[in-house]
Amino acid sequence: MKKFNYLFTTITMALLTIGCDPVEDINERLEANEPGISTVLDYTLTEDDYKEVLELDFANFGGVDDARALVPLVLNENFPVLGNGSLANVTFSIYDPIRVQDYTVTVSDYEEAGISDSYFSGLGDVQDFLDLKYPQAENGDYVNLTYQVLADEIAYTLDADDFDLIGDKLADAYPDPASSAAQYSNFEKRDGRDAFWSDDMILEAINFVLADNFDNVSGQKYSVSYAIYDGSAGAESMTVQFDGNVYVAVGGVAYEFVDADYELAAAELATAYPGPAANAGQFGSFDVRETSDNYWSPAMLLEAFNIVLDAQYPDSVEGDKFELTYAIYNGAVSTQVSSVIKEGDTFVIDETASVSTIEATVVYAYVNNTWNEPFALESEDYTEMGQRFPNFDDEDEAIFKLEIFLGREFPYAEEGDFVAVAYAFYDGSTSTEYANFVFENGSFVNIPSVIETSLQFGNDGTTWVPDNTIAYSLGGADYAFLAAELADEYPAQTSSMGQYGNLDRRSGNSAFWSDDMIVEAMNILLDDLDPSAAEGQKYAVTFDIYNGSNTTETFYLIKTDGVWVQQ
Repeated sequence: MKKFNYLFTTITMALLTIGCDPVEDINERLEANEPGISTVLDYTLTEDDYKEVLELDFANFGGVDDARALVPLVLNENFPVLGNGSLANVTFSIYDPIRVQDYTVTVSDYEEAGISDSYFSGLGDVQDFLDLKYPQAENGDYVNLTYQVLADEIAYTLDADDFDLIGDKLADAYPDPASSAAQYSNFEKRDGRDAFWSDDMILEAINFVLADNFDNVSGQKYSVSYAIYDGSAGAESMTVQFDGNVYVAVGGVAYEFVDADYELAAAELATAYPGPAANAGQFGSFDVRETSDNYWSPAMLLEAFNIVLDAQYPDSVEGDKFELTYAIYNGAVSTQVSSVIKEGDTFVIDETASVSTIEATVVYAYVNNTWNEPFALESEDYTEMGQRFPNFDDEDEAIFKLEIFLGREFPYAEEGDFVAVAYAFYDGSTSTEYANFVFENGSFVNIPSVIETSLQFGNDGTTWVPDNTIAYSLGGADYAFLAAELADEYPAQTSSMGQYGNLDRRSGNSAFWSDDMIVEAMNILLDDLDPSAAEGQKYAVTFDIYNGSNTTETFYLIKTDGVWVQQ
C-alpha cells in the first residue's frame, strides 16, 4: 500500500496558530481578517465534508487522484477568506483495498532476467524475476503471475476401472483386444494373438484414460504404468506428454533423486571433488553457482548421474533414455531436469530431448522483503477457528478470527513481521480473498482497506491545487549560518542580523536587506538544507524582520534550472 507523505512544518503566524481545530473555531479566528489573507494550516476532513460538502456515499476517497480533485472544494467551502500563498496540509481517508495485478511473463522477460530457457526452474527464478520487474515493491503488493515452469512428471497406474473404460471406448476399433483388456485388466502382449496390443494401440488407450482423469495441460508429462500378459503377468510403463491436442509418447524412464543418491555420488566423488561432494551429501542438492567453492559443473553433474544410474539400473543397455529430476542450489533450492541416453557403457546428455514445461498461474505476495505465495489456510484451519465449512462468509468475522489464529500459528513473530493470507470466502460462490496482517505490540492486526494519508494544497489566488511546497521558518542557527556565509559581501546587513536575529527591511537603512539579497541568502540556505531537492520543489520560507516593528515575512521560492527563484 502506498503512503503519500509531504514534509510539513507548521509556521506560527503573527496573527494565529492553527492545529487540528474544528472548522468553526478556525473561521472564528479568521473572520476578523479581510478575504485574501495568507496562512498555513493543518486540516483533517470530517464525515460532514465527505457526505455533505462532497455528497459522497462513504467517508473516504477512491484514491489519491480523487482527493486531488475534490479536496479543493472542501477548502473553498470551509476557508473562503484564505487567499494566494496559503498552504493547507490535509489529512483524508482513501479506500485502498488489496489489488492483485495480473502479469504474464514473455520470452523477452526471461531473456532480461538472464534465463536462457523460456521457463522458471523453481521459486528462486520466480523471486529473481519479480524483484527485477517490481523493484519498488512494498509489503502487501500482490501479483498473479503466469509463466512457464518445468513440469513435474505425474505417475499414474491403470486400474480395473480404466481397463473397463478402454474396453468401452475401443470396442468398435479393436473388439478382441478391447474385450480382453476389460476382462483381465491387462494388455495382451503376445504377438499373433487376436487380443494383441501394440504400443501404438496402448498409447491410444492411454489417451482415453488420461483425458478422463486429468485436465489436458499442454506440456504435462505422465509416467503411465499398466499390467501386461506375455505368457506370464508383468508390467510396463510409457511416458507420455500432452502436445495441445493428444498425448504422445516421449522421453525415457523418469527418475527423481533421493537423499541416498546424493550421498552415493558424494562418497564416490569425495576424492575428486571434496568440497562439492561433501556439500551435496550434506544438503541433498547440487550447488550450481559458478562463484561457489562447491560448484558442480555440467561435466561433474554427468559423472554423478552415471554413478546413480549405474546403481539404480545396472541392466540398462545402449539407447536407454532417462529423465532425471534433482535439486540444485543457485541462491535458493529449486528443481532441475536433465535428459540422458546410454551410449556404449556410459550415459551422456540426450541432446535430442526436449524439456517438458507447463503454464502455471500463481499469486505471489511481497512479504518481509521477498516474494512468496501467501499463507494459505487448510481445511483443518477453518475447523480450528470454529467454521462449519472450509470458508468464511463474513469478512469482519474472518479478520477477527485470523488475527487470533495467526498469533497461534506464528508464536515467535517479532515486531513488524508481515503476513499475507489467502482464505476462501463464500457469498453464493467460493472465491479466494486476501488479507494483510502486521505484528504490532504483541499481536497480529489487520491492515485495513481504508487508510489515512495526507497531501498538501496551495492557494494560487483562484483555487486550491496540490502543492509540494515545504514550509520552513528560520531559527537562530540559520541566521548565524547566513551571517557567516555572507559576512564579506554584506558586512552591515549580516552584522545586524547576527546581533538581532532578523533582517532589517527599512529601505535606506545601512543594514537594509533588498529582495534580491534575500533571494541570494535563501539560495545559500536551501542548498545547505536540501541539497538534493528536485527541480520544481517549492519552499515557503518565513523569517523575522524589522521594519519599524518586529514581525515576519514569507518568501515563496521554487527550484528552477538548479537555482531557487522567487515565485
